[in-house]
Amino acid sequence: MFEYSLTRKGGFGPSFFCPYFSDMMTVEITGTPDLNSIITVAQLKEHLRVDHTDEDTLIEAYRDAAIAWIEDYCNTRLGDVSAVGYMDYFYNVRFPIGPVNSIASVTYTDTANQTATLPTAKYWFDIKTKATRMTFDNVPDLYDDTFNAVQINMNVGYAEADIPQPFITAIRWMVAHLYEQRQPIISGSLLTMLPIGLYAILNPYRVITSV
Repeated sequence: MFEYSLTRKGGFGPSFFCPYFSDMMTVEITGTPDLNSIITVAQLKEHLRVDHTDEDTLIEAYRDAAIAWIEDYCNTRLGDVSAVGYMDYFYNVRFPIGPVNSIASVTYTDTANQTATLPTAKYWFDIKTKATRMTFDNVPDLYDDTFNAVQINMNVGYAEADIPQPFITAIRWMVAHLYEQRQPIISGSLLTMLPIGLYAILNPYRVITSV
């Protein structure tokens, strides 16, 4: 049985080990991917068998919406981008987004209300798991009464050239669904939904930190 205690807002005490990980992290995406590097309007028109340009803007909007929905459903990013993870204090954490490609630094608000960089010897992480995990040891105290006192600077998402094919297939299917239906359609009492196959091909790529 593991015993532990918190040391104020600084987090866990010296030489602390805990097998439990929190899911409490807010992630802000600070980079912008090139969606045309993921799939172009021309490629989608080929799938839709559209040979005119009248609806290019509409198809592009459907593509953007499809990518946003897929990213939200899978807790991922298509196209690798810079991001910042925010925590209120130091604690063992699982990242609610993936894949995490690298962690550049960890910064925090010190007791003088200044931004400081945490030495790499005070934290370690595992980006091989689907939900990246990170833990800290012998951390400093933080400034009192502040949110988001800890910031993790990282790179997340699939590089455009390495996006798994099921994501591209899902984008094509969803754009085709939006293009053909234009709006939710009610047939009798049944609401036309996205094909069940869309969930089937995306489920293996979902990043889930809790159940």
